[in-house]
Amino acid sequence: MKLGYMTNGISCEYEMQHAFKLWLDKKKLKYVDELLVKDVGRRADFLVLKQGNGIINIEAKCNDFDCMMKQLNDHAIYCDYSFAFIPDYPFTPMWFKEQLAKYGYGLIVWNTEDKVITEVLEAHHNKPSNKQLKEKIINIVRGKQNNQTK
Repeated sequence: MKLGYMTNGISCEYEMQHAFKLWLDKKKLKYVDELLVKDVGRRADFLVLKQGNGIINIEAKCNDFDCMMKQLNDHAIYCDYSFAFIPDYPFTPMWFKEQLAKYGYGLIVWNTEDKVITEVLEAHHNKPSNKQLKEKIINIVRGKQNNQTK
């Protein structure tokens, strides 16, 4: 059951991503957005440096949960934590919620009316299998951050 509305007519992905950049900036977190990771054949919406030596992937989608899950799985091979970032209006199929729980992915929700970002499900460690790629991506994120502050 859903108390709010559901529509395929709204696509707020760009608005969500813009708000997420501001949210990360406010938290003073180092990140890059829209980074093409050729090793997995995907573009990461957000890669955030975790304190210590880790990396967090956040994938934003409005309705295409199948594609989002494939993206999360592909990026999990080098990321320590993964989050789905969705608006508050779509129906979330049971399989999607089961997959989030099964893989330990977190969930962040964008409230389309109040323009608020809320982490509603914490992420658990992915145990990335490709340590070399992880280090490569961490260095790219650090390098892009350094270039942006010069």
